[in-house]
Amino acid sequence: MIRNFKTVFSERELRKRAYESGFCKRVSKFSPLMFFDNLLYDAISDTSRSCNQMAIETQSRYGVDITKQGIDQRFNEGARKYIHSLIGEVLSKQVTQSLDIGWLKSFERVIIKDSSKFDLNARVKNKLPGFGGNASEAGACLQYEFDIKTGYVNELDITPANASDSKNALSTIDSVGKGDLTIRDLGYFVTEYFEKLQEKEAFFLSRLNTSVAVYKKNQKGELNELSFGVLYQKMIKQKIKTLDMDVFIHRDKRLPVRLIIEPVLEEVYNQRMKKIGSYNKRKGYQLTQNYRDRCRFNLFITNIPPDNLDRKTIIKIYKVRWQIELIFKVWKSIFGLDNVAPMKYERLMASLNAKLLIVLVNWQTIVAHRFHLFNKKGRLLSLIKCFKTLKDNSYHLRNVLANGMKGIEWWMKWNQHIFGSKHWLERKKNKLGFVEIISLNIL
Repeated sequence: MIRNFKTVFSERELRKRAYESGFCKRVSKFSPLMFFDNLLYDAISDTSRSCNQMAIETQSRYGVDITKQGIDQRFNEGARKYIHSLIGEVLSKQVTQSLDIGWLKSFERVIIKDSSKFDLNARVKNKLPGFGGNASEAGACLQYEFDIKTGYVNELDITPANASDSKNALSTIDSVGKGDLTIRDLGYFVTEYFEKLQEKEAFFLSRLNTSVAVYKKNQKGELNELSFGVLYQKMIKQKIKTLDMDVFIHRDKRLPVRLIIEPVLEEVYNQRMKKIGSYNKRKGYQLTQNYRDRCRFNLFITNIPPDNLDRKTIIKIYKVRWQIELIFKVWKSIFGLDNVAPMKYERLMASLNAKLLIVLVNWQTIVAHRFHLFNKKGRLLSLIKCFKTLKDNSYHLRNVLANGMKGIEWWMKWNQHIFGSKHWLERKKNKLGFVEIISLNIL
């Protein structure tokens, strides 16, 4: 990892990327390294730095006199491409270690994906449109996909907020291989995606979309639509806690899947009804009885054979998807990804990508130490604690990245030392934690 970072962030590589992206067209006293360092200076700050502050920082740090107008002019389409290309380069040079325990051993990779949306100033609404109406006129969506076993990041990208997850669902399908397991939420529910995974001999685990019809074969081989109302009454009467059945989704496509069914508590059902009732009232929609019946359950579909993982384990391992929710929360609360001052589109994208670049470097640093220490001590580092420490000490990373990676060996050793004390993941009482979930044994 150290060698790869040296390659990506060396002054020579930064200059090369700057010319290839069109950011630089001729030699200037304000070099690509200085511009990159100014973005890091802005990215690690709690509030966005003005162009005048960046000009002062450049003079103080490098002895180069540049006006605030000169800084502002550098934020163009070439600058956006320049910083975005660095993210692509870091992604292409990832070095990983494998976490191969419990049920994780059954799969080559375990890939989770989700998105997080946040509002932006209306100034950029033409480039990054929001949802309109009562929502913001402008907004961004962060798409993130990574492998739990290795920490390898498949996708880290910014799209308009009004771009749907379902359209994005197939964007990384080419990277999925035989034996991989993908875990996703309802937003990415696309039947074509599941069909392609079947063809690749890969596996999926997903919540069932409430609008998708479910069919079961009768003794004559005919398809009958499953009644969740009747099913609920049967499970309550017979005190059945979970069910596992072979069904088909979509009458035309007849995609065979395992359907895992778990009734929810009455209070959970009431909360769901209250939430959807409020939404339908605003939109003027009617709530169907079929939808009400489905809300009585947690419904999961998968193509993992029952001989590999039983239904109770399937329900538990779906919870690892919440790791990505935790990561988004950390990135927003600690690194302020959703706290962006009004600015023009080109500067906004350069600034957001600079923040993502720091997040990505920190992520790879944490993952490397996390897996090493887990294999050595059997304890897992807390993502929240590690990210907070790295944010509080971001000046170290800025100095390392902006100076050709001099001292990175010290930085990595410092991380390992500091993470190895007071950064352990704590187990919450009476709650199944991440370590317990990934350690679940296979059949």
